[in-house]
Amino acid sequence: MFTGRSTPVERNRHVGPIAFALLVTTAVATVSACGTADSAPESGSRPTVKLALNPAQLQYLPIMLAIDRGYFRDAGVNVELTTYQGSANNQIPLLARGDIDLSPAVSGPSLFNQYEQGFRIKLLANLTAPRKGYRDGSVLVVRKDRWDTGEIRSPKDLEGRRVDGSAEGNPADFLMRQTLLSAGVEPADVKLEHRARTPVDSVEFLRNRTVEATVISEPAATLAEVEGLGVRWLGYNSVVPWYQETFLAASEKFAAERPDDARKVLGAYLRAVKDVNASHGSWTPELLALAAKWTKQKQETLNAVGGLMYYTPDGAVDEKGLAKVQDFWSGEKLVPREIPVGELVDTRALSTATGGSQ
Repeated sequence: MFTGRSTPVERNRHVGPIAFALLVTTAVATVSACGTADSAPESGSRPTVKLALNPAQLQYLPIMLAIDRGYFRDAGVNVELTTYQGSANNQIPLLARGDIDLSPAVSGPSLFNQYEQGFRIKLLANLTAPRKGYRDGSVLVVRKDRWDTGEIRSPKDLEGRRVDGSAEGNPADFLMRQTLLSAGVEPADVKLEHRARTPVDSVEFLRNRTVEATVISEPAATLAEVEGLGVRWLGYNSVVPWYQETFLAASEKFAAERPDDARKVLGAYLRAVKDVNASHGSWTPELLALAAKWTKQKQETLNAVGGLMYYTPDGAVDEKGLAKVQDFWSGEKLVPREIPVGELVDTRALSTATGGSQ
């Protein structure tokens, strides 16, 4: 159980395990993202914010919309976008060093451990959370032949089978382990692997029949189902409905020294969230075209997802939920020392962006 203890932590600025192989990951392109109507002189008059984003993930649709509609430009900032592949966990070292200002982040071990190592990445807002009537950002997918024969129809049926949780400590891994836990199945009771580094890897594992179940983020989970490789089964709504999957995180320097720019970014983002949530979780032609442009998936595949994720309208971060997640990873021996989760959250910019409602 979560102890609630608040142990003082010394600020030790060495680059520890969070920086190791993750530093070899992911940046594949950097583009100006202040809106298509911008001209060079206009963008030069605004402060630049360096934002990292994985465009293959539907969880970040409001950010995509804010870029395309020029909401960041309207708010008075020039967003310099760096795209990457793989897990948001891979951006933790870049945030810790200050190489980027902002990035989506997940509440994996790396987030908690960076604090213990003397870094001070801050969560500014929640992005996505489970909600009935909306799609989950990641889904546990069962290989189709195992589903069709009825061999896997309950979490208990995963016992003894080869499953993949993607990168260890990411939301996919959390969902896989929580699904096992819900049936009293320990990770040692299955052949739990962590080989997938991108959603495409997970799809290929199903295609090659090297795993019997895996967790895949959307829209790749739907792609696996459309191709007849797997059946989408359990998501956060079914297993951990309290879990906040993604956050917008800032480097220590950006959070401390540029609170007004953080406020502008959050204001533009929440404006886009309002636009997306106006569809009540359903696709509109405009949102479908936007998602297809960014994710490089066919509109037919995206439409087959069945709808959209729920984007938290006020961006509020659930600290109690964060504590539960940290406690879980501590029990899995991936967080050696629990830290006061309140130290990870900085709501000042969000409070001003929402008119003081935080």
